[in-house]
Amino acid sequence: MALRADGKKVLLADDAPEIVEMIHLVLERRGYEVVSFDNGKQALDAVPSEQPDIVLLDIIMPGMTGLDVCEKIKNDPTTKDIPVVLITSATDGTDLDDGFWNIGTQSDDFLSKPFNPAELAARVDLLVLGTPLPDEFVKRTRSGAQRVDPNE
Repeated sequence: MALRADGKKVLLADDAPEIVEMIHLVLERRGYEVVSFDNGKQALDAVPSEQPDIVLLDIIMPGMTGLDVCEKIKNDPTTKDIPVVLITSATDGTDLDDGFWNIGTQSDDFLSKPFNPAELAARVDLLVLGTPLPDEFVKRTRSGAQRVDPNE
């Protein structure tokens, strides 16, 4: 059986092996090919040859951070249209929502660790396949208002 994401490639950079393993498992079951690196420099260097459909970046990594990689991808005319999702545990234990951490970056989306694997898959599907995001994964502000998607 062909999966909708067959032929779509995810480039992942995260230095936590358990996160890498989980993302591989979740996205490969949906048909994505996942290529992973444990640091930002290797991931950035691989973007031209891998030609990913989306890039998932941990923010806090040794050497080049996910923020640095995102900025370089988005400032390069040949890669600027590749969706980038930032993922981090820096928000763990804070009262700041994902919308706050996305301000000032050029990323297309942002997820705080720990995250729901189904939500990660849904957000990747949205950015790569255009599949509508299920209501349960639409981010809301503390007041209950839906966060505005800048891409719409």
